[in-house]
Amino acid sequence: MSNPNYVVKGKEKFAYGFVAVGSYMVSGIVSSYFLNYVTDILILKEWWFIIVLLLVGRISDMITDPLMGIVVDKTHTKAGKMRPYVKVGSFLIGIVAILMFFPLSGAEPGKMVWAMIMYVGFGLAYTLVDVPAMGMMSVATPDKDERAGLLSFYVTVGSIGGLLPTVLYMVLDFFVPAKWIYFVLAVIVGLTAFAAYLYLYFHSKERFATSTEKISVKDMMKVVAKNKPMVLALLMSMLASPRYMIMSVAIYISIYVVTIPGLESGTVLVLLYIVVGAGMFAGILLTPPTYKKFGYKKASLIYGAIGAVFLGCGFGVGLVNIYAALPFMTIGGLGLGAYNTLPYPMVGDSLDYLEWKTGERMEGICFSWNSFVTKFNNAVGALGVIVGLMVIGYVQPEMSGEYLPQTESVKDGMFALATLVPAIGFALSLIPMLFYDYTGKRKERILEELAERRAAKAAAAAANAITEVTEEEAEPALTESVFACETETAYAGGAKYDGAVELPAAEDAAGSASPDGAEKDAE
Repeated sequence: MSNPNYVVKGKEKFAYGFVAVGSYMVSGIVSSYFLNYVTDILILKEWWFIIVLLLVGRISDMITDPLMGIVVDKTHTKAGKMRPYVKVGSFLIGIVAILMFFPLSGAEPGKMVWAMIMYVGFGLAYTLVDVPAMGMMSVATPDKDERAGLLSFYVTVGSIGGLLPTVLYMVLDFFVPAKWIYFVLAVIVGLTAFAAYLYLYFHSKERFATSTEKISVKDMMKVVAKNKPMVLALLMSMLASPRYMIMSVAIYISIYVVTIPGLESGTVLVLLYIVVGAGMFAGILLTPPTYKKFGYKKASLIYGAIGAVFLGCGFGVGLVNIYAALPFMTIGGLGLGAYNTLPYPMVGDSLDYLEWKTGERMEGICFSWNSFVTKFNNAVGALGVIVGLMVIGYVQPEMSGEYLPQTESVKDGMFALATLVPAIGFALSLIPMLFYDYTGKRKERILEELAERRAAKAAAAAANAITEVTEEEAEPALTESVFACETETAYAGGAKYDGAVELPAAEDAAGSASPDGAEKDAE
């Protein structure tokens, strides 16, 4: 049962669920199918170009994601600081998502140019729309528990929606030629993403946004670097990034490794996704109650260890009998689901720490880094698979959709890319969590201090507003206008007001210690 004090309800909560489905679907078809589209549909033979393609896409994200966060945090319009970008981005993401899977024919140089434009263009469009869309959940409510619940809801619904392209692929595989199946799928997914983001624009509100317009870009980056809980959470996710190889290599495994007589490769792919997805979905559902009971640190350690142990064992068992390895992959999927869930509420939770530490929240930049890490993980998944295929000696088709047989060593290598390599990533991801200390009594003390500061600032702002009104009544000026009075009221205490609840930018009038000093005392 939902808390009656929560403010995100009805159409607005549905909007976040809908956009989660659209976001996961559109990012899912790129992470799962784009590599196979390049190697087996466009049939680009130059491996070096595929590596450069993926690197260029990720480098552009490395630049544009933080820039988008900065732009968002410096934006202030009647529609909010994030919603305007969601509106514009909804159109771009729909168009690019559809075009990037078109089965272009012709000379290889032309197809290379097409692939580069589409891949980089998708990254830019996704950055424009998804960075603000993710950030909106942190400003939809001032209640930290509601924010965490909304982020978990987003991930849970999105993860379910992310499976829809796989089901659609299986259905389309029965009557759409292999050459066109990705394009038809992209049309459906692109239109869904467009509708979802646009629906979010019309049915969402920014209630708890702070303004950082007067802070320089250099200082903004310095401030964000002080967000230790966020840095460690994202580092954990990045070290475990080989887990993204599982979905990218699954299409190759369904075609070449796991063959079931009478079943199309698309059906086999769905069965593989069910094997891993069952554990992943269980992990998504179990993660919120786990971190509510044990905290983010212990939850991360538990599920990271599960992913490392069971995927590693699955590889060893799979060398003897690949079907006997499937249960291990299901249990290992718990780690996948947890790690797909944890970064979102952990980043949202870290905003309170950042505000306590520096006096700023900077939702846009923080969630832009989260978006960047997600794209980084997808890039590692794709690059890991393409490099892995090169190393193990994968033989590409000569014609679109006409697959060639592979050796047993190649098949074993493909299976290792889906089990052993991700297991190593999970093991490494445990290291940063050993240094995560935004927990227990220390976290409680930080939140108490933050609440006191907010109350003092609000009281100072109210007192300042009353003083200004009193002075105006005592000495009215003939040149004053209604507009001037409205302006002073709206900017009382140094905080802008446009219908959203915003924190004043004024210093603590109660004489409290600076955020940095408070941390030294706390530590």
